[in-house]
Amino acid sequence: MLGVGIAHFLFILWLGLTRHWGYLTSANDLGVYDQAIWGILHGAPFLNTATDFAQPISRLAIHFDPILALFAPFYAIYPAAEWLILAQALAISITAWPLYLLGIRVMRSESAALLWALVYLFNPFVISAAAWDFQTVSLAAPLMALAMLAIESRNARLLLASCFMLLMIREHYGIALVGFGVLWWLRQRTLRPALLAAGMGLGGFVLVLGVIMTALSPTGGHVMMSQELGQLSRYGWLGNSLPEVLTTLLLHPVDVMRTVCLEMGGADYLLLLLGPLLFMPLVGVEMLLPALADLAVNLLSHNRMPRSIFAYHSIAIIPLLMAAGMLGAARIARLSRYLSLGIGVLVLGSSLPMTYMALPMALPGAANIWHPLERPLWPDPSLAEIRTLLPPDASVSAQAHVAPHFMHRSSIRAFPHGVGEADCVVLRLASPTSNRGGDPGEIGSLAHHLKMPPSVYLDEVRDLVMSGNYGLKYWNAPWLVLCKGLDLPAEEADMILVRTRMLERTWRPPHADQ
Repeated sequence: MLGVGIAHFLFILWLGLTRHWGYLTSANDLGVYDQAIWGILHGAPFLNTATDFAQPISRLAIHFDPILALFAPFYAIYPAAEWLILAQALAISITAWPLYLLGIRVMRSESAALLWALVYLFNPFVISAAAWDFQTVSLAAPLMALAMLAIESRNARLLLASCFMLLMIREHYGIALVGFGVLWWLRQRTLRPALLAAGMGLGGFVLVLGVIMTALSPTGGHVMMSQELGQLSRYGWLGNSLPEVLTTLLLHPVDVMRTVCLEMGGADYLLLLLGPLLFMPLVGVEMLLPALADLAVNLLSHNRMPRSIFAYHSIAIIPLLMAAGMLGAARIARLSRYLSLGIGVLVLGSSLPMTYMALPMALPGAANIWHPLERPLWPDPSLAEIRTLLPPDASVSAQAHVAPHFMHRSSIRAFPHGVGEADCVVLRLASPTSNRGGDPGEIGSLAHHLKMPPSVYLDEVRDLVMSGNYGLKYWNAPWLVLCKGLDLPAEEADMILVRTRMLERTWRPPHADQ
């Protein structure tokens, strides 16, 4: 178990670091977390400026994840986003250990428990989450597993500690805590720990969504329940506030279920979650009570990405599916002592083909969704040069997939946002991926990384160069840094425009030539 866990950790750490150093991370994901932690050490806790809002906001207004404060001491030693990538890899891999211990208790078999721990490690949703930017929900995975282990081992202190930490990760995990409280009652039949967990969850849920996030939000309510905010408006179709959303769910459950399952792909999503596990979690269905929070958030999102097998949103659900699957296998195995091991073998065998197809690697038949042009084993030396050139107090507009390397400042936005107001603009006139797709909604495409169609991006670069508002600070192709108060010689401007024309031909989508 230990050897497999270490190998898994090293593999996904390599995935995360090379992805970041290969410019596949985003200002909207890794970048906002990095700036939020930097802000804690510089008098602006949880600062976020690279958002869809034209003003600095608190990270806690988007998602309530104060657990980020735990990274501040590490940033005091050495401020780098690599700490987050390391933490995500460790959290995802280490989750297998409490699941293994839980399996021994539930199935009374070390071999069967090992098989289910392997099923977790090689679950396609787990691999996909590991290949994404850092997300605080990844830190919830080991806590979910620990809470389950606490319930089975009657360890109320461990349960409550895990529950408290979950409240620090996401605003909706108060509902998960209610699930853990009910599950404690079902499994152990003692009232006090159940009431404490459920009460902590319900109180935390109301306090966070009803008071804290409302006070911090630039919209006066939860941002994702707002209208006309693009991908952020995930639940606006249900209502513009928590009471409105709950009213819609209570008064129109059939209509909501029809929309979610048939029109929004919810049924397919549930099939992807349960199918590789041979629907075994349904036999231990009570273990899924804490998963209802994440399932509701993912299923009800108008944005389809949370239901994608290539996204990170399901990572905290998977340990709970493993716990339910193990209990289901144990119940079936009462018919024969050999069934528990056999079920584990079958589930692992049925999961691996889908995991292989979802692998973010250039292997025959694998999705390789990110299509990286390179996987550098060390950061680009140009990054240090440019950081030295940029004054610490300069406001910056940086390319969306380049910005995560320049977040340690009080004002940075994703290009072309902030152009005209920012002191400097940082661009990298090159693609990090061989996927030339022009739809920003296509995960892993060039447009996804640029946050706009490539043709629009190139037009923005040309307009910037021709505007005369910015002069040349640094030009070492593909890197371009322009700042106010400097000149842009005609010769260098022509070279930059030539570069954009070359990219226009190179980045042309495959179907454009047909």
